Amino acid sequence: MGQEAERRRLAAQAQSVATVLLALGIFALDVLSPLQGAVAVLYTTVVLLATRAHSRELTLSAGFVCALLAVAGYFISHDGEALGSPAVRLAVSLVAIAITTLVSVRHQVAAEHRRLADQRYRAIFNAAGFPIWEGDWSQAFALLQGGRTPDAEAIDLAARTATICDANNAAAALFGLTRREELVGGTLLPFHTPAAEATLGRILAAMIAGETEIEEETRFVTAQGEPVDVLLRVTLPPQRKEWKQVLVMALDVTERNQTNARLAQAQAQLTHVSRITTLGQLAASIAHEVNQPLSALITYAKSGKRWLAREAPDAAEVSDCLDHVVSNGTRAADVIARIRALARRADPRQDAIDLGSLVAETVELLRRDLNTHDVTVAVTIPDELPPLVGDRVQMQQVLMNLMLNAEQAMAQVTPDARVLHVDVVSESGGVAVHVRDSGGGIAVEPESLFSPFFTTKADGMGMGLSICRSIIESHGGTLGAANHPEGGAVFSFRLPVAGQLESAA
Repeated sequence: MGQEAERRRLAAQAQSVATVLLALGIFALDVLSPLQGAVAVLYTTVVLLATRAHSRELTLSAGFVCALLAVAGYFISHDGEALGSPAVRLAVSLVAIAITTLVSVRHQVAAEHRRLADQRYRAIFNAAGFPIWEGDWSQAFALLQGGRTPDAEAIDLAARTATICDANNAAAALFGLTRREELVGGTLLPFHTPAAEATLGRILAAMIAGETEIEEETRFVTAQGEPVDVLLRVTLPPQRKEWKQVLVMALDVTERNQTNARLAQAQAQLTHVSRITTLGQLAASIAHEVNQPLSALITYAKSGKRWLAREAPDAAEVSDCLDHVVSNGTRAADVIARIRALARRADPRQDAIDLGSLVAETVELLRRDLNTHDVTVAVTIPDELPPLVGDRVQMQQVLMNLMLNAEQAMAQVTPDARVLHVDVVSESGGVAVHVRDSGGGIAVEPESLFSPFFTTKADGMGMGLSICRSIIESHGGTLGAANHPEGGAVFSFRLPVAGQLESAA
């Protein structure tokens, strides 16, 4: 920076010396030359040379000094002579010097105004908090002149040749760059997406139609590959022909679009909640209606068993079938009762739970469905488990949900590889149950599986795991998921022993 200033200072000094020497040379020529022409008119070159210093004071001083030299030269050469042609030539020279000086000063004033205006424009341009850049689209204009419709070739040419002449720091930041110099001299092609190509085609078509202000929303990618949504305003400044200067302003609307997307998702979830609420009300009504025939079914099965014991005591298989009817009917009635209790917002029951027998019973309940889908079940239950307290029906609901999810997760693997592991482990202060499948594992963030309405199934509602976690947490436990090192996914829930749960309460 210091060398540049020194270079300019030396150039100004050399120019000043040249101006003085030129003025002295013209003065000598005017005084000593026998020519009868208006030699003093040459002083206008001195004024024009002084104008290059871009100083009004210097230009006015040069004009004044040249006029004095012209008058001095006249008196030296024609002192005592009568007024005649030399005086006329002097007058012509003075007029020429005056006009040249005034015109030069006027041009300097206009240039100063333009310079100040350009400085203000550049200051606003660079200080603006939103991205702005200027581009030269003249090559695209040359291709499209005559009203040619912008086809793929024209769009590609515009993308490759629309050079960025200037840009501010906000524009650089928009595209993930640190300095605006990284944009200047290049094109936006590295940041284009298919959406940006389509937008460019619409902008070109509008410019061909004579529009000077165009607004379009599109998407670019940053230098880091991240998508960024922008609202573009393309402007052709007045008197700027052939698209040599195209001003582009941008507004980053990525956050706005993401917020709108989240709002739309929330509205969809709210609508889903409304449907689920309606289904819940319907389920409560159905539960009330089904409870009566279930009670009758259990009563008839018990009566049939008593009749069988009296009339045909040796029919053991029929008696066993009636026992199953009573058992499963009672279980169904318990589920119905739980549904009605949920509808009434009743608290979960707190009964003693033998987790080992509950796991074995749940496996037997699902045995037929698991066999149908060629799923082999491997159950590990220790001989002694600490006592648990909770709602048995809800615990069975959790187990069934996790086991059915595991079965569905193995639908794409070969039948001989479909193994469902259910391991009950006694831990310090509680009991853990691990349900592991041999499927493809969890492809998303495991924690997201427990978000309401999140599902990886085409026909799923996304409520099962969320409800399971709520049940486990209401019993003082935890429920989580992870990928197993040997393949597949494992869902684990842990429950505190009865004494710890009561002390925590």
